[in-house]
Amino acid sequence: MSVSPILPFETIMRRLAVVVLSSAFFSCVLSAQGMPGGGMGGGGMGGGGMGGGGMGGGGMGGMFQPLPPMPVPAQNPITPQKAILGKLLFWEEQMSSNNRVACGTCHAFGAGGGDLRRVVNPGPDGVTPSLDDIFGSPGVKRSDQNNDYIPDPTYGFQQQVTDRASPTFLVGGYFTDLFWDGRARSTFIDPANGQVAIPAGGALESQSMGPPMSATEMAHDLRTFAQLTGKLATVKPMALATNLPADMAAAIAGGVTYPDLFQAAFGTPAITARRIAFAIATYERTLVPDQTPYDAFVAGNPGALTPQQMNGLMVFMGPGRCAICHPTGLFSDDLYHNLGLRPIAEDNGRQAVTGNPADAGRFKTPSLRNVGLRTSFMHNGQFQTLQEVFNFYFVGGGPFAFNKDPQMLPLSVSPQDANDLIDFLANALTDPRVAAGLPPFTRPTLRSQLLGPNGTLSGVPTMGSGGRVPQMLAEVPANIGNADWKIGVHNALGGSLATLVIDLTAGTSVVNGVTINVGLSGHELLVPWTLNGAPGTPGDGYGTVRIGVPNLPGLAGLNLWGQWFIWDAGAPNGAAATRAARIDLF
Repeated sequence: MSVSPILPFETIMRRLAVVVLSSAFFSCVLSAQGMPGGGMGGGGMGGGGMGGGGMGGGGMGGMFQPLPPMPVPAQNPITPQKAILGKLLFWEEQMSSNNRVACGTCHAFGAGGGDLRRVVNPGPDGVTPSLDDIFGSPGVKRSDQNNDYIPDPTYGFQQQVTDRASPTFLVGGYFTDLFWDGRARSTFIDPANGQVAIPAGGALESQSMGPPMSATEMAHDLRTFAQLTGKLATVKPMALATNLPADMAAAIAGGVTYPDLFQAAFGTPAITARRIAFAIATYERTLVPDQTPYDAFVAGNPGALTPQQMNGLMVFMGPGRCAICHPTGLFSDDLYHNLGLRPIAEDNGRQAVTGNPADAGRFKTPSLRNVGLRTSFMHNGQFQTLQEVFNFYFVGGGPFAFNKDPQMLPLSVSPQDANDLIDFLANALTDPRVAAGLPPFTRPTLRSQLLGPNGTLSGVPTMGSGGRVPQMLAEVPANIGNADWKIGVHNALGGSLATLVIDLTAGTSVVNGVTINVGLSGHELLVPWTLNGAPGTPGDGYGTVRIGVPNLPGLAGLNLWGQWFIWDAGAPNGAAATRAARIDLF
């Protein structure tokens, strides 16, 4: 005869709670269908408990909520034509000034709607590594209002990095305001005329207007909406992307233009900032990640959660204290909290929007749906794993106590319960369609995924004055009809004369000690230039040549090579040179 093991009282009670909750849940389902069942009702497991209401009072229906239908403002109803236009615009790298950044560049399904990349921003002290480092998303290299490269005080001629981590864009339509500080307001103001376009429920529209005008994320300095809309009127839709999903490919088949797509969506071909916002927001509202194991459990499938995940849900609702700020359904309270993560002086969060001292250091509570796919957590991207996040909450949050939320208390959670909680978060809240990129969560391959951050370089450079080696700036793709194509140089002698050479072939010759990385076939293009920067200062010289790529399909497939030569009297041989950049026309 086998003898059953003696279980600790805590373990017995937890297992009993799982059974009771599961039974109560199905009783509620039966009651909702007009069948007898009772439910936990007003008695339950106590009036308070488990985060303000807990298992009593509201019963199971108040504990485990499904994701409700997506709110849609009356001023911007969802239509198929608007949704597909929005999808094209969301993944369109030509929305940026350098044709390298789309909305989707920083918001990938594979990262649960956030950014797969995690790049350091040195933070307020300008030093890295240091405690105030921020881990954000790389954007554009700094360019002036003419779209010419200029040095950024922090990043020089490298990609700038956002000063907060990219939040998920999925389920954004459920929130009152958007961004970590809520500056994208529910009232959407048309940026072209200052009129109210959506009185309430338009946070997605408001948010969509920010990044395309941000000189850090997608734009050159002082970019205007007129420049953006004018560009969209002339470009070939999705000219940079490959592997388009079927719905996107069908929408632009046969030479359809953006004016054609705006005509289909809005009744006229006019491209305006308001219509761009309406289309992108409409697309985002079609992305509802409500097919998680948790949702299947709430819908009545008792086997949708593993025993470990079921226990993790109980920890989530109870000793983990997660549901206080992440109530089920959306898994966010749509409010702002100060977790004591970093000093308020570094980033005062919501206070910058409201001006209210009570909001100092508060940031929006993100949804936990698809949190298991994310690789960056908190507004500054400080943590990389859910284990790190749990460890932070386990000790009651961060050490910076000023205006810290009083709900941030140390947890009493066993190691096994902690593992089960993380299992629940990582797996039970993940929609498999999001993880696998299945409809409607499909996307194209972007050109920036294929082209290096500084283009394709080859050959050997030649050193200039002060031991400085001129560097090529060749990030911009040379797609047919690209009016924004440019090629630049930096780290050269300030104020010096230079020549950009573009040829049909590459080369590997050395002339008077200067490496020639282009072919000099006799058909080369020579562009004389005077560099910016303090005259005579080694490393301070920089310049940009902008050449629009003609809209001639016959040029597709042509490969060119470009190289900068700097006439530098202080160089060992009187000249310095960059490596060569391969320029692929497509």
